[in-house]
Amino acid sequence: MISTQPQPLDEALAALQGTASQFAATCIRDERVRAQYLRDIQAMSGNFQQRVRSGGLSVAEAAEQAHAMRQQILELTRMRTSPTIRAYVTNLKRTSPSLASLAEKNAQALFKRPVSALSETEQSAVWLRIVQSAGTDRTSASTLARKLGTVGRRLLLVSVAVGVYEVYKAENKPREIARQGTIAAAGAWGGWAVSTGAVATGVCTATAPVCVGAVALIGGILFAFGSDIVFGTVYQTTMRR
Repeated sequence: MISTQPQPLDEALAALQGTASQFAATCIRDERVRAQYLRDIQAMSGNFQQRVRSGGLSVAEAAEQAHAMRQQILELTRMRTSPTIRAYVTNLKRTSPSLASLAEKNAQALFKRPVSALSETEQSAVWLRIVQSAGTDRTSASTLARKLGTVGRRLLLVSVAVGVYEVYKAENKPREIARQGTIAAAGAWGGWAVSTGAVATGVCTATAPVCVGAVALIGGILFAFGSDIVFGTVYQTTMRR
């Protein structure tokens, strides 16, 4: 009787592939989500600046609307981001500054005086700067996203290399191709699902990237290993029919 249980080497390779697949899928996706976020806020800021120039909005109205819309875009972006990176960026920016605090900050930066002490022209310059700033992002977060994207693509190569090696040495190549696809998918989605569940159930707080990342890693390995066992059992059962 042929055993459906994976051997030690297969277990190790399944864990490696599950981990690589999970991090590759997460890192590449997060890089793309962050890039789209930057495009969205730049387009939004440019649109409001154009409306101010054309007389469609006062600069104060544009600042208020741009500030609110940026927050909406940010929240939508976080919903599409992996739990680990969501925890990281939320920890960086737990609460967003109010429009009033931004106005005071920019008034001090431009004129070294509070907003209330500025002339109408100076206040307009403050509001315009807020509109322009709404189209820029946090450099550290975007740099991290780009670096993770590079890491993700390298890990994808690792996952592919493991899969190719396993298919190459397998006697039943169609079965092995199906098995590798199952492991890769389970690792990628397992880490995401488990880390999301960890935040939802309170195992990790939404602002603890180390905890969420560790849970994602463990989830990816467990799902990959579990899918390998299930695949072997299901495949053998199917072949007997």
